[in-house]
Amino acid sequence: MSRKAKLYVLDEPLGGVDPSTRDYILSTILSYFGEGSSMLITTHLVAEVEKILDEVIFIDQGRIVLSGSADALRDHNQMSIDQIFRRKIK
Repeated sequence: MSRKAKLYVLDEPLGGVDPSTRDYILSTILSYFGEGSSMLITTHLVAEVEKILDEVIFIDQGRIVLSGSADALRDHNQMSIDQIFRRKIK
């Protein structure tokens, strides 16, 4: 993983790995993530990445069904991003 990239694009970085390895992968990603960089993560394992989310976009069948600040969405819906995901994407 590049240590000085301005944009990281990760497609299902936690898919197919056990929970302890997921924690290791997330900590590794965050340790290389530099200030001034952006990261785009596509995943169905929302609960696993929720703690690192700033912005959220839910896409269902090629259409954006919800987007916004993770904190604002949590406050507005009074639930976790994972719970919102499970209600929006069925």
